Amino acid sequence: MNRPALKTLSKVLIGSICAAMAIPASLKAESESKADILNVADYDVLPDGGDCTPALRKALEKCRESGATTLLFPEGRYDFHPDLAEEIYLYISNNDEGLKRVVFPLVGFENLKIDGQGSEFVFHGFISPFLVEDSSNITLTNFSVDFDRPFHSEAIIIGWDEDGMEVEIPQQFPYEVRNGLLTFTSGEKETGPLTTVSKGTVYGSGHMLEFDTEKRETAYMARDYYFKTTASYPVKKLDGRKVLLRIPNLVGTPGNTLVFGPNHRKHPGFVLTRSSDITFESVTIHHAGGMGILGQLTHNISINNCKVTPSNGRMLSTTADATHFVNCTGYIKLTNNLFENQKDDATNIHGIYAQVTRKTAPNQILIQLKHRQQHGFDLLRPGTEVEFVTGKSLISYGRGIVKEFNRINKEYMQVTLEEEAPAELVPGDAIATIRDYPEVTIANNIIRNNRARGMLLNCRGKTVVENNTFHTPGAAILFEGDAFFWFEQGGVTDCVIRNNIFENCLFGVWGKAIIDVKAGIHERKEESRYNRNIRIEDNTFRVFDDTPLLNVYCVDGLTWKNNTVEKTDAYSPTPRKFDAFNVTYSDNVSIDTKNPY
Repeated sequence: MNRPALKTLSKVLIGSICAAMAIPASLKAESESKADILNVADYDVLPDGGDCTPALRKALEKCRESGATTLLFPEGRYDFHPDLAEEIYLYISNNDEGLKRVVFPLVGFENLKIDGQGSEFVFHGFISPFLVEDSSNITLTNFSVDFDRPFHSEAIIIGWDEDGMEVEIPQQFPYEVRNGLLTFTSGEKETGPLTTVSKGTVYGSGHMLEFDTEKRETAYMARDYYFKTTASYPVKKLDGRKVLLRIPNLVGTPGNTLVFGPNHRKHPGFVLTRSSDITFESVTIHHAGGMGILGQLTHNISINNCKVTPSNGRMLSTTADATHFVNCTGYIKLTNNLFENQKDDATNIHGIYAQVTRKTAPNQILIQLKHRQQHGFDLLRPGTEVEFVTGKSLISYGRGIVKEFNRINKEYMQVTLEEEAPAELVPGDAIATIRDYPEVTIANNIIRNNRARGMLLNCRGKTVVENNTFHTPGAAILFEGDAFFWFEQGGVTDCVIRNNIFENCLFGVWGKAIIDVKAGIHERKEESRYNRNIRIEDNTFRVFDDTPLLNVYCVDGLTWKNNTVEKTDAYSPTPRKFDAFNVTYSDNVSIDTKNPY
């Protein structure tokens, strides 16, 4: 007999004994609830500044053995280090694969709540906080996640000229100047190369972006500086914690903050994979080395009353999206949350395209996961239904059922179909799964002060976006999808955007309009219609200039109705030359107002 069955039987027996002894029902319930709760303090997981990782492993194992339904943390600060953490090799969509040291490896768990009771979970070094894999009915509540040394770094701009930019680096971002190179470190005196499992002495960077220190948002019309070939920067050491960045054409406003983004996405805060019924309630993510919450192949995810927000005066929270969902099913609910200052979007909900490299038999194809952050993705199963699409027009032209597949390596799979592949299939086309696309509810959230856009809506299930407030430097809402670069399956079929406030969006460079409806379609534009049935109603758009409100490309069915546009003086006007509404290669688009400018 398995543990859940034994546990159920024991409860029945306890109930019978209590009834025979006339024990009050309240006492019986109390005894049952206490038996279901495992207090981490009983296993020496203590908020005393020491490494809680090894003791936590014992507590989690006891949860598994006993079938406890709540893992309880008395309120306090708990520190976790990588030295004695479990190692797991993970393929994480839209983040970096690798051997990770995981503090909370929730693998194969059922019916478990982790209740922090307001605790702070602080992680040290190159470590992954949470993995939820092959688990169901998991609730995470009442705690915060942070890193003692974040994966990004920051500096205050002092000035710049033709020789470079002078900056001052705050104390909480350790660094060294090694052979004329600015190298961000952990502050420890370690040597040796950085690996995926080391504590790490080098916090490599490949990206810079200027933030407005006073407004705590990306600087007005600031652009990204990318440096793909280095983890360090040429500098001249100056007095104190000042350095001169010897980088041509690097400009900025004195007093603003220069954020050095990491050159990896190795350590998301929470990875959910092949799981179901996952609930986040009152969880705060101050920082993560990648996305805050990444859900893949997971059924039913609810995130309510949570925050993604920086700590300790930092400008940046997570170093990528606050949340991100890939090939999920059931429902996705984002309600009553704050998503701010992350280095990318608040959310992106999409599927994955694999590229067809060749047809090896009438009913066999060789496919490749093209994007490196999709390698190893568990895309197919026998019985999976797939769609076939043209690579550069995204026109769907057929379906098939997977009979069997052989994973050759993390990139390539040999797929056998139950019937012959479509005759028009050619290399460069793509396949994606047809599944129970999740219903999406995004309501009562605040999205602000982050890099890039608000959210990417690329889910074919019914999607409702209502009562949110957006303040983003790029498009507040972007519809995307392509089968040649990101290989993200999109194409909404029923989407409602209503009763939202768009507060001075598009004060940066990431988007063509506040609501940008497009896709990676480069051929057959006259006939390809990727997004369908979008309703934009009863929203308020507050704009500081003649801001483009709506861009529509290759859409069939869009209604703009009862939306209000208000002018503000929040920023200096830009020299934009776009219309408020731009509609190309689309059908059945209805806009109930003339140009409001």
